[in-house]
Amino acid sequence: MRTARVTAFFLVVLAVSMLCILPATASDSSVSKNDVMLVSYGEQLQISAGSSDSFRIEIVNLLSYAENDISNYRMVSVEFVPLPEITISVDEADRDFVLEGQMHRSVRVTVDVDKYAAAAEYEIGIVLKVMALGDGTVTETTDPVLVKLVVLSPLSSGDSFNRILGIFDNPLPDPFNTPLASAIITFFLWIIIGILIMLVLTPLIVRIVVRGNEEEGKSLKSGLRILIPLVLVLYAFDEGLRVYGAGEEMIGTVEMWFNMFYIILGAIISWKIYLAFVQYTISKISKNKRIDQKDVDIEPLLRLLGKLVIAVMSVALIMSAWGFDLTAIITSAGIISLGITFGAQSVLSQFFSGMVLLMTRPFKSGDLVRIGDTKTIYRVSCVNIMNTVFENWDNKETVIMPNNAVSSSTIVNLTGDGLIYKVTVFMNIAYDNNIDLAKELMENAAVDHPNVITNGSVDMPSTRVTAFLDSAIEIRLTGYVYDFNDSGRIGGELREAIFKSFKENGISVPFPQMDVHLDAVRGEDLRK
Repeated sequence: MRTARVTAFFLVVLAVSMLCILPATASDSSVSKNDVMLVSYGEQLQISAGSSDSFRIEIVNLLSYAENDISNYRMVSVEFVPLPEITISVDEADRDFVLEGQMHRSVRVTVDVDKYAAAAEYEIGIVLKVMALGDGTVTETTDPVLVKLVVLSPLSSGDSFNRILGIFDNPLPDPFNTPLASAIITFFLWIIIGILIMLVLTPLIVRIVVRGNEEEGKSLKSGLRILIPLVLVLYAFDEGLRVYGAGEEMIGTVEMWFNMFYIILGAIISWKIYLAFVQYTISKISKNKRIDQKDVDIEPLLRLLGKLVIAVMSVALIMSAWGFDLTAIITSAGIISLGITFGAQSVLSQFFSGMVLLMTRPFKSGDLVRIGDTKTIYRVSCVNIMNTVFENWDNKETVIMPNNAVSSSTIVNLTGDGLIYKVTVFMNIAYDNNIDLAKELMENAAVDHPNVITNGSVDMPSTRVTAFLDSAIEIRLTGYVYDFNDSGRIGGELREAIFKSFKENGISVPFPQMDVHLDAVRGEDLRK
């Protein structure tokens, strides 16, 4: 293409140079074939069937320029030699125009190729009709300027014609070496090849998707064994048409219907595979105890989402196969979706947040959690698609939170891995008390409590000095209890037992006090 442009450029330069050296005198008003010169900037185009492309041509009036004299003015009309299933055109303004002497005009030529055009090489013939404005005589260029056009079409038989599988020459004797015989042989060979591929791929697909679920595996395998052969028959028939040498329009029409069946069958197969995958995922999550019966069942949600995605994609592909321009539809859908998004932003946020909560499962029904910065403990009642229902752990209030508020907050799951919970008890002793004895008494009180875990499955009760206060030394006791719901009661019982043990062993629990020192003041100082 670059070489063509360089050649055309030099031709235009040559034409302009001829204009400069011609005598500036008016020629005879009668039109001549040499009055106007045509230069093409495209030597060869390559266009796929069903699409278009363009190239430029340059038209030059070689006659001299004379002011106020129209004898060298030429009316130019651009015409093209007709081609089958190919439309060649220029803009309306470039179809007929007037060129003064020594003037030139650039014209854009558009080539539209029909989707059923045969794959072949063509020649675009450009013809100019020139009329002299002085006397109205008209002439036409004798030899049209030719531009090569190569049409590519996936619907043409091409090298597949009368070749087995579209690859191998037919070695059979007459009458078995005809295009019809090659097409029939190709049809049955593709069926055999497809069956062999199906026997290998079907168990592999089932093994990958189902992974050990025999019931789902049998269902998926039976579905694939029905649907895949239908796809094989359609594909084999299509390949047979190409080998037979059927026309592009016939192949295109058949493929349009076949593509619709392919899409429908593909959607059915995808749906079966997706269902098997959902069942496998649900079973794995259930084994890990991440789903509770009180929660919204996640399987209908996954089914709905999968059905929507597969349906939308299938409709879009079918519309594309039938020749609809999806660009405008997608653009309009995008604008509508944008409006819906702004108008229902809160609702959509709740919906997608609910999906996230149901998929990630940060908590389940019965878990005790803290949401955000609040110190309030909530018991999870159920997780819905738009909101989550909690119960206040302290006073049984029912709290309903939108899911976008829950998912965007910090979630502290106090009982996510079980009800075992660490209890912390703080005690203060006077500075003159025995710290080691106080720590020993606190640990003994925890060990003696029946609800404190001391079997070694978790850390044993332990103590440590945590602070030196104004009036006391602070000691912390930590120990694990079996049930979070009993943690408050057990903490109170431990404090009571520790206090009694302190009194029995001479450990004092001080109250806030302040030492005040007074200096003796003389009488004369007071009078002052």
